[in-house]
Amino acid sequence: MVDLRGRVALVTGAAKGLGAAIVVQLAAQGADVAFTYLTDARSAKDLQKKVRGLGRRCAAWAASAADYKLAQKIVADVIRKFGSLHILVCNAGVATSAPLTRMTEAEWDEAIDVSLKGTFNYIRAAAPGFVSQNGGKIVCIGSINGLRGRSGTASYNTAKAGLLGLVKTAAAELGRHNVNVNLVAPGFIETSTQANTPELIRDLVLKECAIKRLGEPEDISPCVAFLASDDARHITGQIIKIDAGQYL
Repeated sequence: MVDLRGRVALVTGAAKGLGAAIVVQLAAQGADVAFTYLTDARSAKDLQKKVRGLGRRCAAWAASAADYKLAQKIVADVIRKFGSLHILVCNAGVATSAPLTRMTEAEWDEAIDVSLKGTFNYIRAAAPGFVSQNGGKIVCIGSINGLRGRSGTASYNTAKAGLLGLVKTAAAELGRHNVNVNLVAPGFIETSTQANTPELIRDLVLKECAIKRLGEPEDISPCVAFLASDDARHITGQIIKIDAGQYL
């Protein structure tokens, strides 16, 4: 358990799945939470109700993380609505599956624009405020496949690999202003987007794991809340793998 009372968080790409679990975890630890989502307004509404049921304030914006100007506006809107911003979790991402020989330019661009540029967009929008208030927490969601090669997902792997450089650079530049920037790299996580994953792939993943179980969003969200708390004030520029030992 960590104490996030009095904190305001913004989570991108959070109507459901891992993003929603992170929103709920932050709220359960005392934070007021704003989040973005792409198209699932019904899930976004349900998530807001859940957060408010925990006694916390909540607001949501429909937005693509790839939109630079909209990221600036949303961060400004969050600060105007909640009075401040202390925590940014960059979770929005797109996974496209195709071998390099068949991957289209559009598939490549979408993954890079949402997963990598989208993370830059929100860090760029939030960082000036964090600098001026001399403090802030940034947690980016990557993947173990950004640390290794994996056939069939070149755009996703490349975008997640790019986060390593972005996180380390942001940590180096913002550390003097008491801003912590870290990367969480999950392994395979059971979410709605993985519902159609063939059993063969699941079996292969389990064979890679030291602990023989597939991950769930709730296996990731407590670490994000910890990194967003003052308990993690001495941790920055780090990559934390949460993968049951899938990548050792």
